Amino acid sequence: MDLFTTITFIVSETSDLSETVPMTAWLIFTRKKEHYRILGVFLVTSAILKLASVITAKMGHNNMLLYHFIGINEIIIVYCFYSRLIFKRVYVWGALLLLASNVYCLTRLKHLLDFNSYAWALNMGFIMIMGITYLFRLYNNENDRSPLEQRPDFIINAGWLIYAAGSLFTYLLGTEILSGKAEGFFHNAWIFMCISNIFKNILITYGLWRARLD
Repeated sequence: MDLFTTITFIVSETSDLSETVPMTAWLIFTRKKEHYRILGVFLVTSAILKLASVITAKMGHNNMLLYHFIGINEIIIVYCFYSRLIFKRVYVWGALLLLASNVYCLTRLKHLLDFNSYAWALNMGFIMIMGITYLFRLYNNENDRSPLEQRPDFIINAGWLIYAAGSLFTYLLGTEILSGKAEGFFHNAWIFMCISNIFKNILITYGLWRARLD
């Protein structure tokens, strides 16, 4: 195994285990805050599922079915978080539409034991759209004049945008549309998603730490 591949594996495991950091921050600082309850559900479930993925990978099992569930769990709960953040309510039809699109990609475009790059790329694009929509609403909100760096939601949103952008790049590289068969450097392009996920968890942790003051 070459050095770059070794580094990629280390960063990948660090990325998966880093899910426990914002989960811990939520449990300590904002567990009782209604505003972050949906985000807390995601952080707890994601940390458990990512830990399970690391364990099953170490045991040599094919955990692709688990990753399908991780992807669906992520987009549904993150959608609910943004829906409450932007529209002050959760539109159930939106969650059902996202679920249907993920299942369609999984059953019609990919095999159950293959990585569902189409659904993951679609999910990341949707998260970016929601994050940008939040920024647009924030820009047009004249009632809140507090500095952006002091707003927990802005910090958390920045983390999601970084994660979605880095992950989308990775998932697109993995599709037959852009690269056919990923060789050489592109075979290890997973590291972009891992690094962006680590940054996401750092920013969410910082945002939740700031939210304790609200």
